[in-house]
Amino acid sequence: MIASSVRGENLKDQKLPVDLLGFSMGGYLALDYYFRTLVNDGDNLNHQVRSLVIVCSSAKGLGEKERIRRIQMLDLISKHAYAGISPSRIAKFVSPGLVDNPQVGGLMAAMDKDLGKDVLLTQFSTTLDRENFMLRLTEIRIPVLIVGAEADQMVRATDIFSMHERIKDSKLVMFEDVGHMVPLEAPEQLATTVLDFISGL
Repeated sequence: MIASSVRGENLKDQKLPVDLLGFSMGGYLALDYYFRTLVNDGDNLNHQVRSLVIVCSSAKGLGEKERIRRIQMLDLISKHAYAGISPSRIAKFVSPGLVDNPQVGGLMAAMDKDLGKDVLLTQFSTTLDRENFMLRLTEIRIPVLIVGAEADQMVRATDIFSMHERIKDSKLVMFEDVGHMVPLEAPEQLATTVLDFISGL
């Protein structure tokens, strides 16, 4: 079960409504929060969210093969010393040529080292069980910006397009020559895209 601490309950303490942005797993959690408040709260707390921005994220749950792979990784990492994210693993997240870039691959390695083994284990263990939200996307009644990347190896483009088709009031922007790590690879382009969307609400 996804930890409540990352499900967005603390939005109740914010000035409402908010524009909620989520990248990668954060994008899935943004959807999780929207549907959770939409379904479970009798006080219409879904009105806390004015809009959603989903960046390089899929609304699908984990497939059984991926879930098993992650359980095996959890077991392996928990029993052995963690040496940090490898260059080959970083290459899965970024576009070609950026693994050794200090502002992209280098920053990813530094963040991973900073967070450490315990955070990685917590992230993996608390996000194993994920509902497939694809069939529920038609329930969304707020504006949604979906940002995808053509060179993303972590999120399938078909998932991105399917999300756009299912969400009535959605805008899709696909970044060219950019991998999964859009916030690091194209920060200015992403910021401009998000601000343009927000200013148009």
